Amino acid sequence: MQKIPLAQGILKQFPWGRIEKDGTFPHDFILAYYGVLGHEGFGYWSIPGGSSPHMVHSDICGPQVGDLLSVAPQHGYQHGYQLLHDKHLDDKGGWKLEDRLIPKLHFESGMEPAIASSVNVIDWKSWYSWRNLPLESPAALLMHYPLTVYQLLVHVLRITHPSRNSAEHRQSLNVHYLGPEVELNMLPLFSELALLLPYTDIKLTMYGTAVYNLVQQAKKGSVAMKAKRNLPVYTYTSPSSMGGSTLAIFLHGEHENWDPRVPSMTNNLPDAIVAANAGLLSYKGWQGVILYCHVEGTPFAVTEYAEQSAEVQVEAFPKILMHSMPYLQSRMNTAALLNLMSPRTYPIKFNPFQRPGQRYIGSVRLPNLSNGFTIQIVGNEKNEEVEGGPSTSGVLATGSTPSEVQQLVGKTKDMSLDGLD
Repeated sequence: MQKIPLAQGILKQFPWGRIEKDGTFPHDFILAYYGVLGHEGFGYWSIPGGSSPHMVHSDICGPQVGDLLSVAPQHGYQHGYQLLHDKHLDDKGGWKLEDRLIPKLHFESGMEPAIASSVNVIDWKSWYSWRNLPLESPAALLMHYPLTVYQLLVHVLRITHPSRNSAEHRQSLNVHYLGPEVELNMLPLFSELALLLPYTDIKLTMYGTAVYNLVQQAKKGSVAMKAKRNLPVYTYTSPSSMGGSTLAIFLHGEHENWDPRVPSMTNNLPDAIVAANAGLLSYKGWQGVILYCHVEGTPFAVTEYAEQSAEVQVEAFPKILMHSMPYLQSRMNTAALLNLMSPRTYPIKFNPFQRPGQRYIGSVRLPNLSNGFTIQIVGNEKNEEVEGGPSTSGVLATGSTPSEVQQLVGKTKDMSLDGLD
């Protein structure tokens, strides 16, 4: 319950931060107030409609009973539909707000923000100040997606930092973003990563069902068609005074799921994997990602709506690993297996860049927030091991297997993942 005041405090700092009697935030009402509530034609704000947060489970189209300001599902709606056209939206066309409320990406000479290494962007208040935006701007209601990625990379996985790099020593960062949906409508907003991470070259590849469906619909001349030629669908370079960082966004249209066995992944292994509002126990595909990152030591972090659901997911990770023991026994050596099965911690933290405002979830009163809580599933162990000595993860099996491993394998016979489906 102590998280409720924290969540409400984030919302109350904004002039539009209204809290209803039941503790929820009237998200759709605020979007309607700013004139940005709807599906296609509403720029970065476009949504499929319906009550489900994810399109795979969207409501059946038809008349809706309830809040007149809610958006009914639109038949045939496609996340990222703008990418089926021949160009991206500019700041004005994407945000559809007054100029003074828009976090612009292109600046007049001398008007850009200070280089991020000279400031301390740690929450919404500091970000608004750095971007010289009034708190009246509803930008946080969209910017929580790119800023959550920033939070995961910098403060959860710690694979980079605004003050880490320099003009002489740039960093190349390959990030895989799994399961985007509405994010496909706002790709230019991820340019914020280039602004926040000076002297960094970021390759961001998106994977998932919505990405796959979008690329399959791509026609000649469209932005999305670039994905079929393995070209970035969006690029951005920050001002030289801010470090001249680059961002290149790719869409993976080869398969619906992230799979390291796909040929195109051979030379595209990530420095980190991230996902927003992941629902790790809601989709079977996550089990392979969880296992891969544990075995290979690939940094992996996600966000979840509720702290309680994050705790349930963390409790399931050892079960997922244990269930894989018979498969891994012939592929890893003893030390690697024992290390993989050793007790681990999975830190869950309150995300300062969550979308402000409690979601409406019936009678639920505990904090339930889009990008509300972060989970570090696999930390930056690989980089630490490179500095301190060789890693044992993923090593091929050699020699015999001791009794400890046999005992672990034996335990899997009484285990089932049915409860995780």
